[in-house]
Amino acid sequence: MAAPVNMTPKEPDTSNWTPDEIARWNEEAAQWKTLNPGNPDFHPLTVKAGYVIGVIYDICESVSCLLKDSGFARRTSYIPAYGIFASGVEILGRCVKGEPKSYRSTLCAGFKWLADPTPSSYQTVSQNRTLVTTSQRAYTIEELVYLRNFAAHGQAAAQFCNIDYELLSRLHPLLTAGLEHYWTKLTMPGNDELSTNLARANVVGLRDWPVFKCWSLFSRDRQGKHHSVTEIFNKFKDEWKV
Repeated sequence: MAAPVNMTPKEPDTSNWTPDEIARWNEEAAQWKTLNPGNPDFHPLTVKAGYVIGVIYDICESVSCLLKDSGFARRTSYIPAYGIFASGVEILGRCVKGEPKSYRSTLCAGFKWLADPTPSSYQTVSQNRTLVTTSQRAYTIEELVYLRNFAAHGQAAAQFCNIDYELLSRLHPLLTAGLEHYWTKLTMPGNDELSTNLARANVVGLRDWPVFKCWSLFSRDRQGKHHSVTEIFNKFKDEWKV
């Protein structure tokens, strides 16, 4: 399958990398080329970025599945749906930050990118900054991290007394915009740091399905039109409304 995706990141700047880091990236780059079911000429970072987009899309579809029930089951599925959503934010943060260690959380970095999707300034965003507001309350980045911890293992969320059924629908446009900016800025002049961080980020390609899914999403539709990241992820806009 030849994927019509015009996105070629800059070569990662490995001038400050150790020989082990360079060797590790060279090995990983070869693996991404092998995993790619699309155009064989795509740069390994293009494939890695496509894999990440595909994984996040699958995560969003999982959120939609958990929100389908309109009855009692939603009381038990909404918080897990938020936890899954936050996993998508975390993998985005991992790539933006360039985190090489698998055990280090990058969820806060992901939310900061949603607040300010600019390579030069997202890290300066305060954890106390309000990221989203519903009719119930305002949520800071720190609180959204706490809520994810609660969704995952029941910790750190004593302040969340009620399930806020507006939260995911309010977060949806932020995730969509954050992904659009990330995909676009990977190729823009002056943003070489994003490509280098993508290469450094610990993301394991276990299967080719997310890459295939990404190329499929970017393929022309029946009217012959290519869709942007925003148009692709807007599929979930109504599905996340409760």
